[in-house]
Amino acid sequence: MTISVEQLHEMLKYNSGTGKFIWRKRAESFPASASSIRRFNSAYAGSQVYEEDHRGYLRMVLLGKRCKSHRVAWAMHNGDWPADQIDHINGVRSDNRIENLRAASQVENSRNTRIPATNMSGVMGVHWDKVNWTWTASIGVKNRPVYLGTFKHFEDAVKARRDAEQQHGYHPNHGKR
Repeated sequence: MTISVEQLHEMLKYNSGTGKFIWRKRAESFPASASSIRRFNSAYAGSQVYEEDHRGYLRMVLLGKRCKSHRVAWAMHNGDWPADQIDHINGVRSDNRIENLRAASQVENSRNTRIPATNMSGVMGVHWDKVNWTWTASIGVKNRPVYLGTFKHFEDAVKARRDAEQQHGYHPNHGKR
């Protein structure tokens, strides 16, 4: 069962400036018993909708279906469910303001990821080669790693990586903390 955009607007209020969702009061025409509608309205109407999952995304359950809040925000704002992925431009998974969301392919989305906590150099695609005592830079292009070179100075490796990011269409926020 797919939830229509009209049903979303009947159930939720979405504030595109804050990214917050609020439950609307259920109408008598809602497909449920009158007592359950009254119970829902007294318990939930006017309250925030979502919960945070283990990866930092906000999600909600609508008509028994689990939905990611950023996809619901996109559908409510644009009038249709997104065909592909929705990217959080600033990398904050709980920030569902419409100005922070963009439709993106999987490749575009992966070119706007935050730096992993395990990164030791502070720059994605740059690491220290302790055997040769040099900095190595690489980048992913078309699902393949591309070697950018080894460098005596960290700054040179970072420059090679940043130049390659620009050349291959990486988002300016890629690799930020």
